[in-house]
Amino acid sequence: MSGRSLVGIDLGTSTVICAVGEEDGRRIRVLGVGESASAGVRKSVITDPDAAQAAIAKALDTAERAAGHEIDSALLCLGGRHLESRPNQAVVSVVSRSGAVGSSDLNRVLEAARDGGCPEGSEVVHLIPRFYSVDSQQGLRDPRGVEGARLAVDAELVMASTAHLETLVGCAHAAGLRVDDVVAQPLASAEGVLRDSELEGAVAVVDVGGGTTDIAVFRRGTIRRIVVLPVGGQNVTNDLATGLHCDQEEAEVIKRRHGHCDPGQVLVEEMVTVVGIAGVGRDEVPRRWLAEIIEPRAREMARLIGEALEGEGVQKVVLTGGCARLRGFPAAVHQILETPVRVAVPEGFSGLADQVGMPEHAVVAGLLRWGQRSTTVRDRSNPKTTRSQGRLNRWLHELF
Repeated sequence: MSGRSLVGIDLGTSTVICAVGEEDGRRIRVLGVGESASAGVRKSVITDPDAAQAAIAKALDTAERAAGHEIDSALLCLGGRHLESRPNQAVVSVVSRSGAVGSSDLNRVLEAARDGGCPEGSEVVHLIPRFYSVDSQQGLRDPRGVEGARLAVDAELVMASTAHLETLVGCAHAAGLRVDDVVAQPLASAEGVLRDSELEGAVAVVDVGGGTTDIAVFRRGTIRRIVVLPVGGQNVTNDLATGLHCDQEEAEVIKRRHGHCDPGQVLVEEMVTVVGIAGVGRDEVPRRWLAEIIEPRAREMARLIGEALEGEGVQKVVLTGGCARLRGFPAAVHQILETPVRVAVPEGFSGLADQVGMPEHAVVAGLLRWGQRSTTVRDRSNPKTTRSQGRLNRWLHELF
């Protein structure tokens, strides 16, 4: 390998994806991707560590074979409803001898913001400064070198369940991996598909996965809010399995091949073959029936996204995740939110780029980019030692 190795693992509700890349100048060359059916995970939370570890190991083995080398460490995605974000402020005195803000002052104010308090059983996984103030000078993105007596920071804390974080890291260790870093799923998705031009506006990245919908709201280049909704593509699959009297596996295949969110867009004469439960029996049903089953759920999901974004002043929605490929779903989101919607896929990769080129690859692509932009490797063997840094929190400075 010619460049620094990058590995990301997305342990999702439906699928585990492991991607291997290497730095190729300013781009990332994809060397291999491994996928396996997820197990032991419900709505992005690990419920059976042994099953989750086995699923990780299977995806890892496939990725190693494709890349042609052994993998010993990776960045992991952290998802689930336990993720939350909240604003926090902190103020310290400037003590640098020059009278101007120095790195030690910056570190102290960030540490003070980090120590602003978490709910019991949670910890801070990302601390993202929005802006700094030095005395009366406000809205600073980097206060170093500015003279003054009082340094303040307005920051966003992204917090997660300590128990789930430790379980995730433990699963990776059991699969033989060292954990370089853990990235909150909404931030990884945004890192994977958000364009720089969009980052500077008021934009929401909405990743509709199998078990959850992860939302990250950005304004003027930094995070404003993270929301995780307990709905996703699996809800649509469940509705189809019930309505068509078929297995989950059959319902998932039908959803992907023939699903649509708008019955009015489906021709009356179109028919779909449905295999019954346990493979018994075959029925020909109108494809419009599928759309009539899917439409209420799709509109409910779009409404929940709209409610989560209410009052945020979002000017654009960047939609990604596997459910973004469901026909008619982007239009449903646009109709209910009355906001421009772009269906996003990872861009700017080389090598086996097509293997990380779909909406469902947003998270793992974001992990590769996060690793590329990070200046140092962080060992997450102790989950409490992380200080994450990437494009989306590019004003976050390391705390030493």
